[in-house]
Amino acid sequence: MEIHDVQRMANSVLRDYGVPMKVSTISAVAAGWTVAFAGFYPGSKPIEVNLACERSSAYHIRESLKKSLDVCD
Repeated sequence: MEIHDVQRMANSVLRDYGVPMKVSTISAVAAGWTVAFAGFYPGSKPIEVNLACERSSAYHIRESLKKSLDVCD
């Protein structure tokens, strides 16, 4: 899994679930990824999500992002 794949999945989750945020940074860490989100509106709090991905499948990363952002189907 590469950084552009994580970027694409993060943007997809934000768009698909109408989360008013944007991806600000993505960093590779030893056990997965750290994804930082910034809000669109003034005063909205940024969120940093640490994805400890033992399995780096697209499904696992997408589901971890959804859980961290508190969105569901």
